[in-house]
Amino acid sequence: MLTKLRSNRVGKMVLGLLKQGMSAQKLSLTLSLGVVLGIVPVFGFVTAVCAGIAAWWRLNIPLAIAVLYAVMPLQILLFIPFIRLGESIFGISKLVLAPEKILDHLQLDPLGYMLQIWHSVLGALGAWALCALLLGSAIYYLSFFVIGRFKKKKPLQETP
Repeated sequence: MLTKLRSNRVGKMVLGLLKQGMSAQKLSLTLSLGVVLGIVPVFGFVTAVCAGIAAWWRLNIPLAIAVLYAVMPLQILLFIPFIRLGESIFGISKLVLAPEKILDHLQLDPLGYMLQIWHSVLGALGAWALCALLLGSAIYYLSFFVIGRFKKKKPLQETP
């Protein structure tokens, strides 16, 4: 399996990053940061947050953003499940998501419906935070293990 991974583009990119002096810990942290922030249930500012955290922790910013963008389709797919999970965890009233009912709620009480959306999104962020701790840890340790296997199979630094 490792031989196949080394021959594809992703494997070559990972090996190239390791050859540039990026430690396995930092590479694993970069990957887990990109994935965890790529599924956050809030749209619009995640790229700046990812770049800021990657810069603060002195990680590979382009790699973190590339991973973030690679998993962003999951952000869209997981948005409603995070809302529902947050509602059940934090006891928030269920947000109405049927298009015809949304229009009814907006006509009857627009401010109330906006507040309900706000509460549901905050609940989704809470649910994401709980999931992010588990997911981020799992990705970090799994990628650290795989990268460690790369290092054992093939020397990464050329000897002069």
